[in-house]
Amino acid sequence: MGIASFSMKLDELQVLHLGSASYKVTPADLVAAGAYGQAWVIGTCQRTVIVASDVAARESLLQRLPVARKHAQIFEGADGYAFLLRFACGLESKLVGECEIFGQIKESWREFSAVPSIQSRQLGSIVQQMFGDVKEIRASHLSNMGSASYGSQVRKLLGVATPGPTLLVGAGQLGQAVAPWLAASELLIWNRSIEKSQELSLAVRERNPQRPCHVLDSTPEAELEAWSRAGDVVLCIPADERRDVARIAAWQARQPHAGRIVHLGLGEAGDVSWANVPGLTSLTTLFDMLRAQSDLRCVQVTRARRACAEKAVLRSLGASATQPHGWEDLAAFAAISP
Repeated sequence: MGIASFSMKLDELQVLHLGSASYKVTPADLVAAGAYGQAWVIGTCQRTVIVASDVAARESLLQRLPVARKHAQIFEGADGYAFLLRFACGLESKLVGECEIFGQIKESWREFSAVPSIQSRQLGSIVQQMFGDVKEIRASHLSNMGSASYGSQVRKLLGVATPGPTLLVGAGQLGQAVAPWLAASELLIWNRSIEKSQELSLAVRERNPQRPCHVLDSTPEAELEAWSRAGDVVLCIPADERRDVARIAAWQARQPHAGRIVHLGLGEAGDVSWANVPGLTSLTTLFDMLRAQSDLRCVQVTRARRACAEKAVLRSLGASATQPHGWEDLAAFAAISP
């Protein structure tokens, strides 16, 4: 079978969006459902996006994955491409315009395409086209927004570091995004997987060789001991009702009592066990801070969203996103909201 037989048109693109952390689908779920290699699955802390190359693949996935059948938002063709552009540009994130998501998507594609499959070959040209369009949109509309990353916002929230080491709990995607931004004189990393902690420590040292960075044992006891002596704590893990009681007790029992906690796992609902903890800042506070930023950011985001829609329409009209088209194509642009 020749390479040409794997090509696909943009109007065949199918995107399933599960916009809640409660409704997750992983590559392992596809394997368990007998759908291995039938779609590209992108998982983040906020959502799952499933990309397939045609309606038949989409329908097969919906039949095999009840959570997707019940909760997925479906985008097709140019609408699907526009959603992927917004997603990769950080325009669908709660931290609007954040830049870490693009790296996560590229890494997800690298892992998916490393295993040859019909789906990865069919999607390949469109995905590479999308990566180029995302870079163009970000450069044209989002490059001057200021730092739009979880790490930069956490650093703003912490301000001047409290005396003592900063404890980072969690070494997953969020922890990796935050760690390089922490300005503490000493960084302690705790994670349930010591291997992940070591990988993150190596990345931090490569960026700042002078900063002491220590990997803690993966035991609960090692984490709690670090809580008792940390100046500031940043949590990049979900709330855990059982473990959080001990964490809060260790924090409240320490001397001195100054210091801050930035908990990126509480979400908008929060958690009653953390309600009266001194020095706490939650993810909700971070989002509130961002909502209060200048109108300039809103203008840039609006323009970037429109650029995603326009780029998708152009891609659907032909292979080039910059080639001129006739007056009969103007109707497609008239439908794009300003």
